[in-house]
Order: sequence, then C-alpha cells, then structure tokens
Amino acid sequence: MLDDYIENNEYLYRGIVKQLWDFENNRPSSAIYKDSKGVSVDRDAGRSERDCVIFLLDKRDFFAVGKVLTKDVRILNAVVKYLPVEHNIYHSEIHDSDNNVRLRGRKPARIRDKTIIIH
Repeated sequence: MLDDYIENNEYLYRGIVKQLWDFENNRPSSAIYKDSKGVSVDRDAGRSERDCVIFLLDKRDFFAVGKVLTKDVRILNAVVKYLPVEHNIYHSEIHDSDNNVRLRGRKPARIRDKTIIIH
C-alpha cells in the first residue's frame, strides 16, 4: 500500500480513448474529466513516466495518455483521492469536492487544459 496522501508534485495519469479525442483541436475533449463515478487516474507514486504509461497501456489500448500535476488539480478546487483497487495499487480519483463526485462547471475543461499529452 502507498501513502494515502498524494503529494502536490505527483502526476496523475489518465488514459484517453479515441472517442474522447477532439481531432479538430488536436487535444482531448474535456469529457475525459467527466464521470459520475469519479475520474479514474493512476498516481505516479515515484515511478518513471515510462513505467506509468506502460502500466496504463497494459490495462487497455488507449488512444493517448495524459498527465496532470496534482497541485494543478487542487488549485482548481478539485479533490484527489487515493482509492486503490484490486490489481491496481496506483488507482486514484479526481472528485469535484469531498461531497460531490462528478466534476462540475468548467473544472473538467480547466483540468484538461493543464493536462500534458505524453503518448
């Protein structure tokens, strides 16, 4: 198990399916950060960027992979929670607040704008 607290300097990795890619603007749609069950991400937990990407791609054939700094998510008043699941000790989620799971308003677009596409 990892520390429950995700440090501000940790990156959060998000796999992106082709259906959520905005080809006109050559970037992911803000919909990559819209999920009523919480936005699933993998924290880096000290792993290299390469290892994080390989781990994500081993789970699913994503069209792209992006990363966003935990600090940037928190600055936008979203909450990052460490929620490991079976077969993935890195699993975490981005929530709107401690009381609301689904990101509201402009948060999904603002987090998308802070996301760096790395694969």
